Amino acid sequence: MKLRAIRLHNVRRFADRGIAIEGIDDGVNVLAESNEYGKSTIFDAVHALFFQAHKGKPKAIQLLQPYSKGAITVEADIETSDGAVRLRKRWYGAAQSQVLDIPSGRIIAQADQADRWIEDKIRGS
Repeated sequence: MKLRAIRLHNVRRFADRGIAIEGIDDGVNVLAESNEYGKSTIFDAVHALFFQAHKGKPKAIQLLQPYSKGAITVEADIETSDGAVRLRKRWYGAAQSQVLDIPSGRIIAQADQADRWIEDKIRGS
């Protein structure tokens, strides 16, 4: 599995706005910025995307929500043996989990099935 893009909306310091890291390539990619710029936020959000169910509000998800509240959205484009897919999770508001085929835009899995799909890819099945 290869990570190709990361997108966040309304996560911690990025309240009411988004951030995107596109064009992640093979080899070494470096994310470098000053302290308090949001690097840890990005890594915590990606960790939540891969390891937290879209339902519920565990401490890890509560810590991602900005003081202004609102729904948190985390999205990543990945390459797998099945091709290019987009993973999307939203917590709070209308909670959502989706796995989309990027070339066609077709939904591969959603809700609990999407959480299980992501878990299976992480475990290497």
